[in-house]
Amino acid sequence: MNVGLIGCGGIAPSHLKVYKNLKDVNVVAVCDLNIEKAKHLASQYKVKNYYENYWDMIEKKELDLVDVCTPVSTHAKIICDISQTVPAILVEKPMALSVYECDEIIKTIEKYKTKLCVGHTQIFSPNIQKAKALVESGKFNLYCFRTAQKESFELLRKHNLAPAWNVSPEQKGIIWEVCSHLAYLQLHFLPDIKEVYAVGGKVKYPVFDDFAVLLRTTEQSFGIIELSWITKETEIIYELRDADGKRLEIHRDFDYLVEKSEYPPMTISKVARNFLVEEKRLLQKWLKFGICFFRKRKLLPTFNLISSYIEAIKKDLPSPVPPEEGRDTISLLECIEKSLEMHQPIKVNM
Repeated sequence: MNVGLIGCGGIAPSHLKVYKNLKDVNVVAVCDLNIEKAKHLASQYKVKNYYENYWDMIEKKELDLVDVCTPVSTHAKIICDISQTVPAILVEKPMALSVYECDEIIKTIEKYKTKLCVGHTQIFSPNIQKAKALVESGKFNLYCFRTAQKESFELLRKHNLAPAWNVSPEQKGIIWEVCSHLAYLQLHFLPDIKEVYAVGGKVKYPVFDDFAVLLRTTEQSFGIIELSWITKETEIIYELRDADGKRLEIHRDFDYLVEKSEYPPMTISKVARNFLVEEKRLLQKWLKFGICFFRKRKLLPTFNLISSYIEAIKKDLPSPVPPEEGRDTISLLECIEKSLEMHQPIKVNM
């Protein structure tokens, strides 16, 4: 299978590492408006061809899959353009800038019978899959799902982990760039979200950079999103609570899932037990982080998504993350943005 990649910054190296570890998959070309960036990435990953214009890449190479890793503002045009000649496309999250653009994409790929997968990678994290299986089995009666992501944009920039346009209003800012992960995870566990109420502000940047969202469903369950890009200490945690009081915590960067079931330390013996439990959890967490770091397990969700999509292309199966799911995520993000701007609850219609 021949793959071409458009957009040589940000997430592109992670995708190339995955392709290099897949059998019968060859990245034959990369493309970027900055030709030097494309040349550098091609050299780094031993890709023979690099281009400045994606039309040149598509015309000169017969491609089975094109991976779109460009800023979100370019997604709709690129997908609609290349779907005319390319049989399969993978697009990084978020799918597009608006529901309108998503509808245009879906209409175009249906016209040309092009397969499209959206890069909702966190759904393919082993611990997310484990938690989802518990919920679906009935062993965990999900009552509340909380997704919290708190980071420093300045620190991410310092280590080249976030481009400047992440806080650009033209690219829809942090809501689209970061909250998209939290939004599709919420929809993964709570597909019947009917209302959102978001509060927060533009504390440090020209986009909403610190906010919280309450998500109401048609049932008793509800969701919570907490997102900040102005905090000094990083925390990325997904928490599930059930109606019986059980709690599951997933620490994304530690590849770690823990069940919170200890009673409060109200006696000396309970204090001692809780101390030992916390020390054990701390040791497990950092051991997991070490394994994750040295074995490159941070790439595992991306590997699982891309390999699943490759298999779907080969066997002509549905995309593991179809464009309709990408559209639902954008619809939820639009409601969150509207609620933040209007300071009131917003009904969700998907």
